[in-house]
Amino acid sequence: MIEHLRLAALALALGAPMCFAQAPAEPTIRNGVFWKDMAGTPIYSQGGGMLKIGAKYYWYGVRYDEAVSYAKSPGAHAPHAHFGAVTAYSSTDLVNWTFEGDVLTPAGLGEVADPKAWLGRMGVVYNKLTRKYVLLIQYGGKAGAGLLFATSDAPTGPFVFARLQEKLENVASPTSGDQTVFTDDDGQPYLIFSNNGDRRNLYVAPLRGADFLQVEAATNIHRAPGGGREGNAMFKRDGLYYFFSSDLHGWNASRSYYMTAPRITGPYTPEKLLPGTDADFSHVSQNGFFIPVQGKAGTTVLYAGDRWSNFAGNGHGYNIWTPLSFKGAAPSFNSLSEFTLDAGAGTWRVGKGNNYLLNPGFEADRVRQTGVAGWVSSWTSLAGDAPFVNTLDGRTGRWALTLRHPGKTMGSAVQNVTLPNGVYTLKVWARSSGGQGVARLYASGHGGPELVRNLDQPIGAWTEITLPGIRVESGSVQVGVYTEGKEGDWVSLDDFSLVREK
Repeated sequence: MIEHLRLAALALALGAPMCFAQAPAEPTIRNGVFWKDMAGTPIYSQGGGMLKIGAKYYWYGVRYDEAVSYAKSPGAHAPHAHFGAVTAYSSTDLVNWTFEGDVLTPAGLGEVADPKAWLGRMGVVYNKLTRKYVLLIQYGGKAGAGLLFATSDAPTGPFVFARLQEKLENVASPTSGDQTVFTDDDGQPYLIFSNNGDRRNLYVAPLRGADFLQVEAATNIHRAPGGGREGNAMFKRDGLYYFFSSDLHGWNASRSYYMTAPRITGPYTPEKLLPGTDADFSHVSQNGFFIPVQGKAGTTVLYAGDRWSNFAGNGHGYNIWTPLSFKGAAPSFNSLSEFTLDAGAGTWRVGKGNNYLLNPGFEADRVRQTGVAGWVSSWTSLAGDAPFVNTLDGRTGRWALTLRHPGKTMGSAVQNVTLPNGVYTLKVWARSSGGQGVARLYASGHGGPELVRNLDQPIGAWTEITLPGIRVESGSVQVGVYTEGKEGDWVSLDDFSLVREK
């Protein structure tokens, strides 16, 4: 510090500008936005996987033509996906990514190239015997349907078509449903999947050791209830294999489920709901794959979810990453909008800008509901029926919370939040008919007096309402909106945030 003062005095005497080195910003992952690479270009990587070589991570996924359109115009939603390329990005900290190129393009598909083909849910592995990198991806097109294999001499491609496997052994249907690739500690990769058609059957199947260009006979490890499972993925921790799946919701957000076993082929424990994924459907995403981040101080397992925004309207961004926590062998999901990651240490912590509210944009439910995920809604009606509370008129994404009075009614939507003590700011974007007897945004139960902002005046366009200075001293706070009104009165809310000031 003394040296800094001496240099400052010398700079002033010479009329030179002062410039001190600042500590580098902590590597931070922010969800709910469109991620960009080091060149400032949006990252397009969906339905992919991760391959680590030395200290470098290679992230592979698919760029769909509609994803590019959606990043430019987030209000547009596309019913279909058209394959653009398999992309590759590299990083040493899992935060700052360098675009390595389109490693598999339609031209690389050769004889099976088809502009209408579906390609998705893929992974890359390295075979030491052939010294080839092998890309395995689902394919459906003019050449048939199955698993497409492509090879390359380098992790950055280009990959070229090798073969198409149209039938899997010991599987109820010829091809796979949702799949990922898991590589065990001994270097043996496995396909993790449910079968196509009847998604209730879950499987693991090794790749042929000689060249990884064939999926060998599968082992059926579980028959799931209901319609089945998708978003199948696996990681290994402390000798246990964790098999994860999602609900069968298509492109939409989903809760997550898991099973464990000491052997990859089982027997597995009964399936359990992953705690933390039910209140906002896995931070409005679907299982993609998992990234074990081994460092000097420990290992963090990252959930890497897909937000198929352009096909379901799940909110901004294509990728949702968040760390898992463990109590013994039992995992739980941390629904975070922001966290810092130290890949070298293998540790993480909640980011300074984290939004502590769940389902703040009301996108998690997927369909119209009278009660929205993560929030507790209640109504006392003196006339008419309780209103729907999520509506397709969101400020961002598709959905918003709308409290509309059918006759003379009272209603509320609240969320009870557990969080560290500190000072917080509550924000929300609102519109209102005005004229209500009572319409207010509030924060209470935090160890101080209730704080309120009134919403009973007409608000025609989306307007940000701020409630600062919420001093949390009890480790929790209740935030919400309460309204009393008559027939035709309404208030709409979207994009809540509860962020720590200090």
